[in-house]
Amino acid sequence: MTPGLDPQSTGTRALISSRGSVVILLIATAILMLGGGLFSTLLAVRANLEGFSAFTIGFVMSGYFLGYMLGAFLCVKAIEDVGHIRTFSALAALVSAIAISHAIFVHPLVWMVFRLLAGICIVGLFLVIESWLNAEAPPGKRGRVFAIYMVVYLSAMAGGQLLLTLADPRTFVLFGVASILFALAVIPTALTRVRAPAPQPAGGMDLRRLFRISTLGVTTCFIVGIIGGAFWSLAAVFVLRSGLGEAQVAYFMTAAIAGGMAAQIPVGRFSDTHDRTGVLAGVALLLTIAATVLSLLSGQWAAAMIVAAFLFGAFYFPLYSLAVAHTHDQIGPEYAVGATRGLMFVYGVGAVIGPVIGGALMGIAGPRSLFLFMATIGAALTALSMYWYRVRPTVPVAEQSTFVPMIRTSHEALSMAEEAAHAATAPDRPQ
Repeated sequence: MTPGLDPQSTGTRALISSRGSVVILLIATAILMLGGGLFSTLLAVRANLEGFSAFTIGFVMSGYFLGYMLGAFLCVKAIEDVGHIRTFSALAALVSAIAISHAIFVHPLVWMVFRLLAGICIVGLFLVIESWLNAEAPPGKRGRVFAIYMVVYLSAMAGGQLLLTLADPRTFVLFGVASILFALAVIPTALTRVRAPAPQPAGGMDLRRLFRISTLGVTTCFIVGIIGGAFWSLAAVFVLRSGLGEAQVAYFMTAAIAGGMAAQIPVGRFSDTHDRTGVLAGVALLLTIAATVLSLLSGQWAAAMIVAAFLFGAFYFPLYSLAVAHTHDQIGPEYAVGATRGLMFVYGVGAVIGPVIGGALMGIAGPRSLFLFMATIGAALTALSMYWYRVRPTVPVAEQSTFVPMIRTSHEALSMAEEAAHAATAPDRPQ
């Protein structure tokens, strides 16, 4: 042992340093999602104000999800080559420039390219943060870190919606605010000193095999992707074309996110103690009802629409996590991460398709058709889930995997989510 060096003191300093790095990364996440939450909704609002057709808006916004899928593969190499801090700084600078450029170059095709590039940048930023969190989170605490990370992510996204009320979206100001927030996200990461290990490539289980093992899980993720892509891209347009203003857009989107935050844990715990397929069918049915109500409320009372948005979020957000948990019920734990990566890819494919179909329907049949479209495919998922529940053998409750609330950021979050699941099922440690 080196003279004068106390191993216990060294370990304590390392733990404190590790916790400090985790806090810094969570701050970076909060700043990033404040900008991201504002930016995505602002674009839909501004596109509507510019007179873009609903189909054009859906087409433009779908570019983000396509970029998100591509970035999961492209950004790993960049992190390996130049490291986490440089990659994060470069991507944050690029997405900051992209945000402000939307206010300068107002054209659908240009915005489509910008959205594609923004998707690549955002998933790369999350790859950096999440691989760093994986490395910095104290051993045995990654599940807890993941839970905090998810709360920070969703809370900041909700806060970003409310920033829409700060200025007129017709002006340059809100694009500047989003750009500033993306740039500020660099500061916390630049203050960290530890180089995290390179993230793993975004591979997954063979999709044909995954579909054979868990047809319902894969189908649910695809449908949830369609609904999610359409919602995040066009819900703001739905609110505006229903006769409400920009402030109501902010409250509507915030309510939906708040509903998702409130419902994830109760729904998950209920599914752990009941047949998961039946719970999935019930949540899909409630989502279908909420979407139908929103369709009927178009152009009616703002307060009622915001309450319905809360219920929509409460039944939409848990569905992806339920699909992941249902798939994990069918496979061994050694395949869990690969299967979840495959499900994330399937969700992404659906999210690219959803805005295009939703926008086309809104252009033909008006704003009501957006949530009517969601209700229709939600009804299809309900019917499929009920069929599975009635005619397919189900996993006994005692043998089900543990539900873990999931956010679809990057595949690097999966190891933290897996540890959260293991921690939930581990026997109590002696006091």
